[in-house]
Amino acid sequence: MKKKFETRIIKKYQNRRLYDTATSTYIILDDIKQIIVDGELVKVIDVKTEKELTRSVLLQIILEEEVNGVPMFSNDFLFQIIRFYGKAFQPSVSPFLEQGVDLFRKMQKQFYEQIRDVYGKDKLSSGVELWKDFIQQQTPQIESSLKEYVENSTNVFLKMQEHLQNQTENIFSYMQIPFSSDKKKGK
Repeated sequence: MKKKFETRIIKKYQNRRLYDTATSTYIILDDIKQIIVDGELVKVIDVKTEKELTRSVLLQIILEEEVNGVPMFSNDFLFQIIRFYGKAFQPSVSPFLEQGVDLFRKMQKQFYEQIRDVYGKDKLSSGVELWKDFIQQQTPQIESSLKEYVENSTNVFLKMQEHLQNQTENIFSYMQIPFSSDKKKGK
């Protein structure tokens, strides 16, 4: 029997077919999504090049969910994410978002544990419904708080980047070395 949390290897063939090595069957993206929802990890490998494709497959799953299901990300959130690309602080965005999602997941887990402790395992399904009701009622406040937090953090990062750029320009001007942004500013 396969160990829990063992990474499942999925092979991707040139004809775009996906092969689950754990079950020796061909699967589709929905199957990979279900494997992940069930708590397992996957690693997708291109059979010909042996290049890892996990990231692109995960993004495909997210894209399909966003287009065909109930979207998780607002346009505003996606605009903000796109604006992070190419910035000096881009590497720090992922850990920041991961911490936020992890915090949300822990909050949800604690909520379910409290429901189970109060009502017992038999009422856990009602806990799911309670959680859905809670989230539906709190969605505007949660979205507002997260948006404000991201905007404030973004502003802090942008100010820090601007400050660092100004310091760099000052150092270069002190050393009488032309700085590339001087040309952009018309100096």
